Amino acid sequence: MTSLAEQLKRLALPQNDPSLLDRSEVASLLFNCKEAATIDRDTFFAIGCTGLEELMGIDPSFEEFQSSLFSSTSKGLERSVQTKAVNQQLNKNISLFLIHLSPYFMLKPAQKCLEWLIHRFHIHLYNQDSLIGCVLPYHETNLFVRVIQLLDIKSPTHKWHWMDPIRKPGVPLARGTVITHCYKDLDFMDFICRLVAKSVKVFSECPSNSAQLRVLLVFYASTIVSALGAAEKITDTMVSLLLPYIQKGLKSSVQDYRAATYMIICQMTVKVTVETSLVHSLMVQISKTLFKVPSLIRDGLACLNLLLQTQKGDKLGKKPFNYLCKTPELVTLLQGLSAGYDVSPLLRYLLPHLVHTIVKSDTESGETENDIYIKHLQVILESIPLEKDLDCLLFPWFSLHFSCKYTFFYKPLQKILMVLSFGRYPKALDSVLEKHLEDCTDEADQNLFHQFISLSLSCGKYEFLEDSDTSLLLSLNHPQPAVRVLALQHLKDVIETSKEGFDQAFIEEAIFGRLKDDNRDVVMSALSSLESFRKQVNPEVIVSSLLNIFQKADLSKDGKWYKVLEQAVKILVKEEILKEKKELLDEAVMQLLPFMIITNANSKSSDWKMAVCLSESDLCSLHPLLKGWPEALEEAVKSTKSAELVGVANEKMILLLSGNLTSGDPSLLLQMVDDLILVAETESDSVRQKVTTHIIGSVLVQCCCNTQMKENYFPVAIRVFRFLDKKIKNLRTCESAEETPLNWSVETVEETLVPKDLLSAYIEKLNSDETAQAEESAMVLFLLKDFINGLKPPLSFSKEESWWNPESLNQDSQDYLHLLLGLFDLLVSGASEGSNALQYRALMNLLFKVHLKDSEVLFKFLSILWTYGYNLSNHLNYEVSAMLQTQALYIGYALLESQTNQKKKQLLSPSSPVMVSLLINLGSPVSEVRRAALNCLHSLRGIKESLFHPVLQHLEQKTEEIISDPTYVAQIMETLFEELETQPKQKSQKKKLLEALENILDCVQNPVFPSYIARNLMKILHEIHGEITKPFFAAVSDGMVQQKLLNVLFDLLLDCKNPLCAQTISSVFKGVSVCAEQIVRELELPEKTKSLATVQQTRRQKMQQQRKPQDAELAPETSHFSWQRVMLILELLQHKKKLRRPQALVPALFNLLSRCLEPMASEEENMEYTKQLILSCLLNICQKLSSDGSKVPADILDKEKFNVELIVQCIRISKMPQTHHHALLLLGAVAGMFPVSNTWNLCFGSSLWFPNIGHLWLAVERSRNGSSFLTPALPHPPTALMLVTALMPCFFFLLLFYIKRESTWPGSTCILTRFYLVQH
Repeated sequence: MTSLAEQLKRLALPQNDPSLLDRSEVASLLFNCKEAATIDRDTFFAIGCTGLEELMGIDPSFEEFQSSLFSSTSKGLERSVQTKAVNQQLNKNISLFLIHLSPYFMLKPAQKCLEWLIHRFHIHLYNQDSLIGCVLPYHETNLFVRVIQLLDIKSPTHKWHWMDPIRKPGVPLARGTVITHCYKDLDFMDFICRLVAKSVKVFSECPSNSAQLRVLLVFYASTIVSALGAAEKITDTMVSLLLPYIQKGLKSSVQDYRAATYMIICQMTVKVTVETSLVHSLMVQISKTLFKVPSLIRDGLACLNLLLQTQKGDKLGKKPFNYLCKTPELVTLLQGLSAGYDVSPLLRYLLPHLVHTIVKSDTESGETENDIYIKHLQVILESIPLEKDLDCLLFPWFSLHFSCKYTFFYKPLQKILMVLSFGRYPKALDSVLEKHLEDCTDEADQNLFHQFISLSLSCGKYEFLEDSDTSLLLSLNHPQPAVRVLALQHLKDVIETSKEGFDQAFIEEAIFGRLKDDNRDVVMSALSSLESFRKQVNPEVIVSSLLNIFQKADLSKDGKWYKVLEQAVKILVKEEILKEKKELLDEAVMQLLPFMIITNANSKSSDWKMAVCLSESDLCSLHPLLKGWPEALEEAVKSTKSAELVGVANEKMILLLSGNLTSGDPSLLLQMVDDLILVAETESDSVRQKVTTHIIGSVLVQCCCNTQMKENYFPVAIRVFRFLDKKIKNLRTCESAEETPLNWSVETVEETLVPKDLLSAYIEKLNSDETAQAEESAMVLFLLKDFINGLKPPLSFSKEESWWNPESLNQDSQDYLHLLLGLFDLLVSGASEGSNALQYRALMNLLFKVHLKDSEVLFKFLSILWTYGYNLSNHLNYEVSAMLQTQALYIGYALLESQTNQKKKQLLSPSSPVMVSLLINLGSPVSEVRRAALNCLHSLRGIKESLFHPVLQHLEQKTEEIISDPTYVAQIMETLFEELETQPKQKSQKKKLLEALENILDCVQNPVFPSYIARNLMKILHEIHGEITKPFFAAVSDGMVQQKLLNVLFDLLLDCKNPLCAQTISSVFKGVSVCAEQIVRELELPEKTKSLATVQQTRRQKMQQQRKPQDAELAPETSHFSWQRVMLILELLQHKKKLRRPQALVPALFNLLSRCLEPMASEEENMEYTKQLILSCLLNICQKLSSDGSKVPADILDKEKFNVELIVQCIRISKMPQTHHHALLLLGAVAGMFPVSNTWNLCFGSSLWFPNIGHLWLAVERSRNGSSFLTPALPHPPTALMLVTALMPCFFFLLLFYIKRESTWPGSTCILTRFYLVQH
């Protein structure tokens, strides 16, 4: 294009654009240009109004545009004939609307509104900048590309020509492209900044809408910051361009805008060094507006810090300092920043101003004026480390103080110097003081200086005590307890008199340090001091320290500690925090519970006094677990003899605590149980702790025996069992050869609790320092007995189920099975050895009696044990080891041997899991497991009526081989079932073998059986090779099974990459007899779901006809559908002869053909080939139903199901001669199958007749010329002679129609029809 042409094009007005004069194509966002040309203005207006109404429901601010851009008068507005003022106002309204629309651009309502603006106001021509500004934040989406494709930006001189390369390929605009263009074209950078500033101004008028700016501001920050980072050099022009927008951002109260501005400032200052005046200006603006957005104060300080780090920080003035010091949170924020960043640049600016201000204020004004500055300085020195020689620079500033005598006695400064000396920077202080002394020559000044130093560094903890002749600090840590007691008494006086010079942290440290003392008199004095100081200390620290005293004191060795613990309890219960904080109360109760248990009936003993003290304290009324204990203990004391008091009192405690546990808040139950178990598992040699373990164990077991507990029953039971299991296994490791006393055997004692006599004897032995191993083991076994008796199966657990499938059970049932497995494992290991083996056997019998009473139920449970080790997913959360599996098999063998033949017959029935479970174990990698499984199978071999008898006989003959080789069982099964075909056997034997195989195979596919059973059965049967033959397929009586087989075949064919495999599948399908309905199910298409439009009732009727493309876009197919699979099935049908009721395929094939002809389907590969396959299948069906071309009765194939219109449409749409060939052949076949009148109606009773005869001849000519290109996949490609012969009836009817249309003689059609019928 010449330069003159370019100038003329730039001068051209949008209303002269050629696209506005061409009505064959219309610009559109939602439709293609040709479809949009067919839609009227009312429809576009309805679409736009619908979108606006939906947007108003989201954001009411859109209401203002309802009376302007979307009013009924706007339908007739033509921009090209309006005045300049009208167009300016219109542009203003459109620009404002697009700013409001931008946050919602990706929503369908927004796109509907844009459609109206494009159609009516041609915003893609008149308002290109505003439109691009609206959609620019979404430049990485396909929808953005769709908008850009509407713009005419082909000219190289066009402002937006750089976006032109994305128009044709339709790919999104890459982020890197935007960033590169941003720093290369400063006009584009300015466009982004102006767009953001304008949008912020619009949305700032309504603060609630500020969140809508997020997308734009994220784009703004990421683009500008990245552009500054990517630019090789930031020029002065770029800085000048950005500064006005930086100032606007700093003044704005929009949080994201200000955050983006901070990021831009940081990036800019990192890349370029600017003048000091600009640094000063930025610092003033940042610090001045820092607190305008409180949530970004920290970010603002970080920005200031980076600014000072990267730029020259000299001569920046005091203004920023004054603004920063106006907030008390300044130092706290600096402290937080210093944890992760180096804040020394900001401190280097702040500290000299702080010191200078303090000095000036101290010498020229009152002491209290600048307390805030002193506080800032003090906290900075105490909490923020001074790095990079800041400490050495700070102390010379302090040397200014020494020139003024008054400041020597200024207490805040003394405190600061103490921090400097004893805190972080003693060397730096020493150096500055040394230098000051060198410069100080006057003796009076030197004395004054020494006095100041003495006052500054003096402290109460270094004060000498008269009684100890040493300082308080040393007295508190003196080796003699008496001196430590004196120091604590002095400290108590200091607390009570509020004596100055004592730091609170020092007092707190001193008291809590002495609470850890080993001397009870020192601890008592510390408790006395704590009581005076209690309100000034964190109550949680007090509770923790008091509880630690209880853990250290041992009343059995030194009863005098009772007074100390009593005082600790008094202080503890005064703490209000126990009432407010449940976790702290729980901790206190759990740690003090062992001290409440009665281990000694002597009322004068310290243990007894402590238990009574705790029961009488307010602790019992505070915690629900201890509710009613004071009354229960009092009743036990009054009603029980001294000799029996220990047993009775502890029994009452067990019943009380378990009752409180189960009747309390269910949401707190599990945590309380966990806490109790933690206390019970505490390791200690003390009598108190050992008795506590058994009392808590009894409490927990009683909870499991409580039938009222509904919620969390099994989670509690599992926790209790794990506690018992761990306790029993620990006892076994140190088990002695001593037998459990006979009178405490689990078989002979019927009590539901641990016998009181046994508990009393256990405690008595412990108090006498005797070994109580036998009693302890007996008590644990009693607990286990109570647990077995008390455990109840869930209501959802059905013992009548043929299989207990862990994969399908609910959580409670899985937990119940977990407990049964655990109990069995624990009891089996105990029954095999040890002094308590008889007791464990008795408990095993109890387990069988209570939970597995029926033999069938017992063997269902054993089947779980036999096979659960093969489960990979572990639904029961239990590991069945090979040892446990073997033990279970031998126990099963012993039980099977004791069963009657009738019971064995039941166990060998197909519904029983026994046979399958044992069969799986023959493939176990552990030889002992295989041996035990074979023993079980041998015990069942005498049941000749069982259908598994031939299998059992065969296995018995190969016992040694199976034990030696884990893979041998697969060979046995292969040999056994091959005999069904190769060996001549009696019918009854073959029938039994066949039934056995069917039952075993049923386990593989039956959902009742666990998947790990099926998987391991497949390992055993993997050597058995089978093929789907015609007899086999016919023998499968269930149509659904046949359907599943076909489904698997087709899926295999789809995924198959081996030609031999594909050929085998094709042969199998060709050989079997299939019902057409089964193929129909494989060819079914997913349903189409259409979204409902949301237009008003008055507009709905106008839009229904022309919204089809839009609806199609809004409602894509949701189901996955493979055309490749359909094509493979259709190819198989080409050669299929054994097809029952082929007419059932006709509707499905026409449905497929209809979907092939849809516009969306044209994008699929090989769609023409698919059409040809469908047409060929339909022709084959016609030939099967009417081999001689005669008419087909309506009861076989209804004419309404034969959609001739689709066949004609194939000829119209397709450009492939092969497709025409098949369509014309099919039309010829149809003409012969239906009567003349019906065919006439089918072919020509609608609007789909050919516009002229020439079109048909063209189709025939294409077919003839293209006949040699017919795909070789079709069985019999039609020749030209076949085509003409088949089409003769079709041509005749076309001729009749043509004559009828052109001729005025009414009898002409009748004569020709009669002539045709005579000829045929």
